[in-house]
Amino acid sequence: MSKQDPDYEVGYGKPPKHSQFKKGHSGNPKGRPKGAKGVGASIMRELERKVTIREGGQEVIISKAEAVAKRITNKALSGDMGASKVLLQFDAEQGQQVEVDGEQSGQTSLPDQTDEAVLKYFAQQVRENDFGSETNHKPNKDESDVGDP
Repeated sequence: MSKQDPDYEVGYGKPPKHSQFKKGHSGNPKGRPKGAKGVGASIMRELERKVTIREGGQEVIISKAEAVAKRITNKALSGDMGASKVLLQFDAEQGQQVEVDGEQSGQTSLPDQTDEAVLKYFAQQVRENDFGSETNHKPNKDESDVGDP
């Protein structure tokens, strides 16, 4: 048998002294490999990669993140309620971030009449579930005043 401290009891959570890490030595001496960055970093790298898309008859090179943004926006405009929800949720989160940034810099930004008219129109379209149909649009009193001071 090995020489052990008679006061030290081996058991659950108390390994034998000879198998414990020595002072000044790590339990993972090689550490994390340099190439291993994690899932988040892999996703960001992938979203930064470029893809070629056809837009208006021309090939355009954009990042995958931009391509995703275009697809979600186009689906929302074509009436996909799931895409609309994602887009509106993202817009709300960005608005909150702008408010936080504005508070930190001491600046405030209020929507102007044009912004309010666009938001009213979009909300009306969402309620009617009639996305992108310009033929059914009849401007109401608030929208007709947009260009007037």
